[in-house]
Amino acid sequence: MNENKTRIYYQNQDGWTESDYNALHRYISKMIEHSKDSVGSYDGRIRLYEIKDLDIEEMTDETKVLLYCAILSQNPALIDECENLYKLKTISPLTKRLILNPFKRTGSAIYRRYNVLY
Repeated sequence: MNENKTRIYYQNQDGWTESDYNALHRYISKMIEHSKDSVGSYDGRIRLYEIKDLDIEEMTDETKVLLYCAILSQNPALIDECENLYKLKTISPLTKRLILNPFKRTGSAIYRRYNVLY
């Protein structure tokens, strides 16, 4: 087993609450945000390496959707830059609505398209 499998995006999500999924989303969002600065900053390069090392097959459907939505909303070019992310293009919306914040029932159209509210 790859030692990176313990990262939040590989964890078993049985029993997760809205705040757990919100923490996952925040981590993924920051990872994508920092990857945009991969030329000028050390943290950006590290995040880009982390993204290129992601094993999509080991993620839950919820994680795949959150990752894909974060990429589409922040840095869509990553899908074509990182071969390992190609599989995200074929994901389907979640069958059960995923709510990241119980007090906010809206969100961007990209997230709503995949049945996520935050």
